[in-house]
Amino acid sequence: MEDWRADFLGAGFEQRALLADSGPAGTLVRFVHSAAGRDDGDSARARPAVQNTALLCDTALLYVHGWSDYYFNTELAEFAVARGWRFYALDLPEHGRSLRPGGRPGYVPSAEHYLESIEAALDAVEGEGATRVVLMGHSTGGLAVALEAQRRPERLSALVLSSPWLVPHGGRTAGRMLELALAARATANPDQVIPLPSRGYFWRAVAREAGGEWDLREDLRPRTAFPIRAGWLYGVLSAQRELLAGPRIAIPAVLLASTRSDTGLIWREHMRWRDAVLAIGPMRRAARAVCQSLDELLVEGGLHDVLLSAPSVRRGAYARLGAWFDSVLGASG
Repeated sequence: MEDWRADFLGAGFEQRALLADSGPAGTLVRFVHSAAGRDDGDSARARPAVQNTALLCDTALLYVHGWSDYYFNTELAEFAVARGWRFYALDLPEHGRSLRPGGRPGYVPSAEHYLESIEAALDAVEGEGATRVVLMGHSTGGLAVALEAQRRPERLSALVLSSPWLVPHGGRTAGRMLELALAARATANPDQVIPLPSRGYFWRAVAREAGGEWDLREDLRPRTAFPIRAGWLYGVLSAQRELLAGPRIAIPAVLLASTRSDTGLIWREHMRWRDAVLAIGPMRRAARAVCQSLDELLVEGGLHDVLLSAPSVRRGAYARLGAWFDSVLGASG
């Protein structure tokens, strides 16, 4: 494992590469400190109050991004540090900071590679002294962290499912049919690109240049998405089927999601205040099915990633998430 080095997100952020038995396992980012009362002149940001904090506490929040994405939400780090927690984020293999020259962006052959990366990150976080870990995953990352919690609940204190992709588009039956149709292709030609629609509506709602408020690096996160390859899609569908087959996740879990969704193929302006990637109804049903103890934080006006929504929406979401943490883990430091 490499030593920590400065990260492009700025002061307090550091990164280092992770290794597993099979090779590179992604990139771990940590937030070491933040200046108290910092004012960077961006009054529109929903920045929580932050105190100077060293890595001395025993509770850590580990965040895993979604497919074709990377970690960039500095507010989430400041939210964790304001609670007196450590903060870490994982850029999965072939994503973001972990993209390799000549690699296949966004491609991993099975969910086992996601879990191997999460395990390496947990080892690193625990190695720095964290004894309680809250695992948070968004979208496809939500599927990965749910699988981790299902298999190894003893390593985790709580689970946050941020708009998780737990069930196939069209439902379990349609997903199983697609999985069977892809089985031979995923073995014989896993790199084959599947010609599915690429909309880029989430980027349009989030990126500053398209009317959002977040600066996104297109070399790390394309406007639409990475190519969808047969082996990757087959692996995701197999993982969803495994997760839904049980056993149910035993640790406290919360679903953080928008109240509304619109996954249509035509852009509508209200997609700036809805989940334009995943349907909320199937997501809620799947989360209830896989979690033994689930709370829901449904946020009006939330995007697919609620914590990238408008400032007033984010403030409310952070307040409710913090209250949930207090209820299941005890009041913050």
